[in-house]
Amino acid sequence: VMESISANVSANLLGLGNAATPLGLDAARRMSRRSPGVASDGLCMLVVCNTASIQLIPTTVAAVRAGAGSAAPFDILPAVWVTSLCSVAAGLLAAKVLSRWYS
Repeated sequence: VMESISANVSANLLGLGNAATPLGLDAARRMSRRSPGVASDGLCMLVVCNTASIQLIPTTVAAVRAGAGSAAPFDILPAVWVTSLCSVAAGLLAAKVLSRWYS
């Protein structure tokens, strides 16, 4: 399970959304075997982190910007970091609050 999760997180950090999706599905499938029919807190956290898409290097967006003729395709890094941090924080907070509410 840890191999799938770490591969998924690595792909997300590098901004490789298309590669992260199958890795996330594999990790979720392996995690769900432990408690069939019920989403565990760990599985919910994995889904939240995948949905928030933590990115350090947004390679896909930078490639699109470079292809469109941008002189500095990585100028968006600070905005990506701030929005990634905010979306992950909001998602994790919501997951924690809801897990306490519905447990």
